[in-house]
Amino acid sequence: MSPVEAYARTRSASLHGMSRDGEALIKAARLLNTARMHPEDTKSLAEALDFNTTLWTVFQADLSGEENTLSDELKADLLSLSLFMDNSAAKLLEHYDADTLDAMIEANRNIASALLTAN
Repeated sequence: MSPVEAYARTRSASLHGMSRDGEALIKAARLLNTARMHPEDTKSLAEALDFNTTLWTVFQADLSGEENTLSDELKADLLSLSLFMDNSAAKLLEHYDADTLDAMIEANRNIASALLTAN
């Protein structure tokens, strides 16, 4: 079982919470994809990165909380992904890179898919 699948199965939030998280990740992926398709639109990129960073900051707080029931290994994997998102956003603010955006979009979509199909 992948870390994403394990997260989806053991998420301590309600099914509604998993759905909400999945929808937020879909929105983040959509915003990042719009920025990817229009590299000249720096405002769109900044807004997409801000939304994505805020979302992953919320996930970081949840993963670090004592009430989170995910395994330590899964928490570590997701926190590593969160750091990747933070570092990627910082790099993209300095220099546009389509491959970095693609990786961020794919990660968000994959986790969203697992959360939205957990049942």
